[in-house]
Amino acid sequence: MIAIVLFNPLTYLQAEQLQSLALNEAVHRTETYQASQSVWQTQQQISEANIQQSRLWTNPNLSIQQSGFGSNQDQELSIGISQPLDVFGERKAQQHLAQIAKSQIDLKQKIYQAQLQLAVKFLWSQLAIFELERDVVKEQLHVSQENLNAIEKRYQAGSVAQVDVDRTKLSYSENQRLYHQADLQLQVATQQLSNLWGQQDNSIKIALSPSLLWPNSTPQQVQGYLAENLYEKSRQLQLIEAKANVDYLQAQARPNPTLNVGVNRTKSPNVSTENEWVLGVSFPLNLFNRQQYGVQIAEAKQDLLLKQQAFYVKQNALQVGTLLTELQGLEVQFKQVNQVQIPLATQVQHKTLVGFSAGKFAVSDVQQATLQLQDVRMRKVQLLKDAWQRAIEAESLSLGIEPSVVMAKDAIAQMNQNLWMDTQALPVIGGRN
Repeated sequence: MIAIVLFNPLTYLQAEQLQSLALNEAVHRTETYQASQSVWQTQQQISEANIQQSRLWTNPNLSIQQSGFGSNQDQELSIGISQPLDVFGERKAQQHLAQIAKSQIDLKQKIYQAQLQLAVKFLWSQLAIFELERDVVKEQLHVSQENLNAIEKRYQAGSVAQVDVDRTKLSYSENQRLYHQADLQLQVATQQLSNLWGQQDNSIKIALSPSLLWPNSTPQQVQGYLAENLYEKSRQLQLIEAKANVDYLQAQARPNPTLNVGVNRTKSPNVSTENEWVLGVSFPLNLFNRQQYGVQIAEAKQDLLLKQQAFYVKQNALQVGTLLTELQGLEVQFKQVNQVQIPLATQVQHKTLVGFSAGKFAVSDVQQATLQLQDVRMRKVQLLKDAWQRAIEAESLSLGIEPSVVMAKDAIAQMNQNLWMDTQALPVIGGRN
């Protein structure tokens, strides 16, 4: 008879000391740590500076000219200042663009926060499911140990062959391997989650029962995201920006005048010095470049955004509805497996093992009952995995986010990388020389 001790009292006590981690606590820790980068504060500072920059007037031009440098020559000195005038609202259009850019940053920050929360939720759910999976494998390992003990007793009594014992040992060994695999998977998931707040903490656990682990809040969360409509607001801001770009290009295309003020000073050897004030206005002749093609490009982008907006709203609603339907169907299956199939399979396996010990059943009956029990237990885990995937997909799409973005292992690292690149790419608006 083989007897292997899987857990010692010290390991059990250490497991009891693990801290249970709620989802909102995981989100809070991650948000606090990620906020320490101060990237959004930098973007806000840039947007405020852009607003101030867009209010600046165009710099004037100073021109100085002199002719005649000899003492016996006529000399003429001209000093002039020219100031471009903003008659058609180019400066106002720049200010509008700067205000839109600030609104976009505010909205992007809200979308980032929602995306971060989803990424944390996904890793948190993975840890909870891997805890359940390890518990299931542990239970199966215990069943395998009982089977091996019973078959060895029958072998010692001469009722079964050595090959039956060896097969059972092989099955037990495979269950040991599966347990180590599930335990490693759990350790990695624990570290991946704690890495989000800059730690490598192996002491956290979720410790929820399967019934409490089901993503029941997803339909309400989806409705909340759709009501807040962050991504739709982002598209509307894009439309406003496209219109503002058209207005700015049109203002640039109009012939803004330039005011010229100066003084001409003339001096000749036989005549006293004379000063003459000069005042004038110059107008650009927009004969060839009237920004007509720039306006055409901006208007084409604006039209496309309008078409995309209508298409996106419809398709996104259909996808989210399909995912919620799937989630509802998976919940029906989960309850069937958890409340009916698992208790029944456990009862059948136990009675079969007792009957085998009494000589009423064959080894194949025990193996079949054990496989059925293992199958329905793993089916419960798989249903939970599928449910959480559908839940994250539905919540992501209701936010307007590609689900694969938040379900990547390095999701937040990629988000931050994009955020840093966006910060460096922020333009300077207004204040042309």
